Amino acid sequence: MRGFLNLTWIEVKLFLREWQAVFFTFIFLPMLLFFFGSIYRVSPEEMAGGFGPVDYMVPAFVAIGIASNAFFSIGGVLTSYRERGIFRRFRVTPLRPSGILGAQVLVAYLMTLLSALLLMILARLFFGLKTSGDYLSMWAAFTLGSLSIFSLGFLIGSLCKTARISYAVNTTLFFPMIFLSGATFPLEIMPESMRRLAQLIPLHHVVALLQNAWLGRGLAASRLNIAVLGGLFVLCAALSARAFKWE
Repeated sequence: MRGFLNLTWIEVKLFLREWQAVFFTFIFLPMLLFFFGSIYRVSPEEMAGGFGPVDYMVPAFVAIGIASNAFFSIGGVLTSYRERGIFRRFRVTPLRPSGILGAQVLVAYLMTLLSALLLMILARLFFGLKTSGDYLSMWAAFTLGSLSIFSLGFLIGSLCKTARISYAVNTTLFFPMIFLSGATFPLEIMPESMRRLAQLIPLHHVVALLQNAWLGRGLAASRLNIAVLGGLFVLCAALSARAFKWE
């Protein structure tokens, strides 16, 4: 256990030394919040349910943070470690393989959670963020959304042979995903064909799940999202177990 905790702490420090990871996790999302929050100055009374635009934006931006760490922190790091022979050196240590890989996922989860908390605090202080869901449901939705998209990033990291290929694949998936899933622009302003396409994008279900939990819509509103994300996690975990290589 001590070895796992030491490795996790080392990975945290390595994460904080990477300016790209710090930027997309702790700076980029607040920038989106202040940019879009300043544009959409609509009072909650003018929208259905008494919620304002920021109340919908925050869970959507949290989903972007989940995708960012899934693709670039997990998928990118796994490929880089394998290419540089770091995993090979880890295997001769007393650490178990599950602990080595688990530390990567735990660090990504903790950094994403801190980013979500920071986003909520800023939104509450500057834009009067409102939530109706209980914090346990919000945390459960965040955890399921994180694990499902993390598993997709893990699968990409397992399949890609070099860091350059991994970066290209992750970038190709990340940006269309955040723009077409409703994470940046609401689906209501998109054509019907784009809304149907969004149903096929895993991040869309993370956005919907988080928004339903944030706004207190209950489990019934999220059954499809839970089923899709749960199935994605099981599928990607099974494929990763077969595809992952230490070197």
